[in-house]
Amino acid sequence: MGIEERRAISRFQETNYRELRKQIDQAARFEVPVEVEWNTLAQEGAASDYEVCWTKVYFEPLIGALEAIASDELGRRMLRSTLKSVVIRNTIGAVYGETMVQFRNGVLTLDHEPLTNVDEVWDRREAMKKALSATQEEEEVGNPLEAFLSWKAFGVEALLQLMQRMTLRQRAGIPIFVPRMSLLLRNGREVSGFLWDIPESREGRVVLLLDGRERGGSEGNMTFVPVGHIETVTVHDVTSFGVVSRDQCETPSLLQFMRRLVELEAELSGVLETSLTVELAPGMTPTTAGEMRALGFLADRSREVLVALARDKVGQASLNEKVQHIHLRVGDKSQVLLTGSTLELTISRTLVEWFTREELETAVRAAL
Repeated sequence: MGIEERRAISRFQETNYRELRKQIDQAARFEVPVEVEWNTLAQEGAASDYEVCWTKVYFEPLIGALEAIASDELGRRMLRSTLKSVVIRNTIGAVYGETMVQFRNGVLTLDHEPLTNVDEVWDRREAMKKALSATQEEEEVGNPLEAFLSWKAFGVEALLQLMQRMTLRQRAGIPIFVPRMSLLLRNGREVSGFLWDIPESREGRVVLLLDGRERGGSEGNMTFVPVGHIETVTVHDVTSFGVVSRDQCETPSLLQFMRRLVELEAELSGVLETSLTVELAPGMTPTTAGEMRALGFLADRSREVLVALARDKVGQASLNEKVQHIHLRVGDKSQVLLTGSTLELTISRTLVEWFTREELETAVRAAL
């Protein structure tokens, strides 16, 4: 880097950058830590272009994205809880908005060539806005068998009991993936299908297997297998064992989730004819897609249960008398607690222990 480039960086820092930092904080409505890797932005022989290009490539779109998200209280609240810092650099050679932005663990990284596609401000603004508002990134899975192995269901009996529990939870509305299974019988015959139930009969416990390549398939055949006749069990699609079924449970962004809470708050306040608040529990900042899925599921269940309870004469009286605040969180176990005037609804991180509607209704009534 030559002396002209160094002077241009210093001049930008002392003039343009100071004002741009103020605009960033004003747009976000709070002080945002910003780290700029100046040496990576400097291009030999282009010192005279730094002022215009850096402003358009990095700062104008960032300010625009923050302004758009922070246009209402929900957006401002989301930014304050999720955006920890911004890093600006040029290390990967990105030249388009969609490839320059990464938002992970609260750090928004803007990595773009400083002198390329300078006037594409809107594209970069939209990419930053999308990243800041988007669903949390999927957590990395180290061992693909981890979900299955964590259950420690290593015997035939233990595995059958776990599969039965998961199947019954699935039928009760929990979006859990239950894979197909194959049973090798002591006579050498093998049968496959989806577990339906393991009821008791006069001859002992019997596994009911529903035929079909997919659960609820068109064949509609049921195979009855006495548990005592089973030699081994094969679990298919074991890498997806017990995980959330994505087509049954969306992963909302934090902003989408918070809008759901605002809608629930308005609906409950209208039915109860009094004001209460519905929000994330203090200190609860979801950081993974799994936590967002759990909270989204809990919000939907809570709406079903609490609105119905508020429309019930006895339930309405109890809510009006005892509850001023409703908090949602993710925790080690699913539970409902009433502390003072706060009704706290906690959903377990373990999918099979998520509330069914009936369970949540029972827990809420017991707490009240």
